[in-house]
Amino acid sequence: MKQLPSPPEVLVVYGDFHGFTPDELFDHWVTPELATQWWPKVAEIEPWEGGAYRFSWPEQDWFLQGTYEKFRRGEQLRFSWTWNHEPGVFQPLWVDIHFMSIDNGARLAIYHGPYTDSAEDQGAKQGNLEGWIHFGSRLAGLRVGEPES
Repeated sequence: MKQLPSPPEVLVVYGDFHGFTPDELFDHWVTPELATQWWPKVAEIEPWEGGAYRFSWPEQDWFLQGTYEKFRRGEQLRFSWTWNHEPGVFQPLWVDIHFMSIDNGARLAIYHGPYTDSAEDQGAKQGNLEGWIHFGSRLAGLRVGEPES
């Protein structure tokens, strides 16, 4: 996963995932048994537009939750993003993911925001960038090892 230039209010990252089709890559975001292989420890997912998700990391007593606004398999996934340990600290964010076919795999582009110019929000943006890089590498590693981009 790599960051693309973007304004302060949005984080944009992309990655190439060799060995995945766009549909398969999408499924790894919305199928509990697949999502828990690379991201949350526990995943509760209602896989449809208007459905909800709740991801949890019990050892830290953290959970991430939201609802799906767009749900187009292999094309686009858009959902709200709220952590339980941040209520009232940060405004709820959105994550908008676009899936594309490439030679020998799939590419995804993640748009995450909106962030304000505050130091606290920009720190959260940096943390989310680091998280996407880490978890993107784990996802890519499910098929062919370390990601190439």
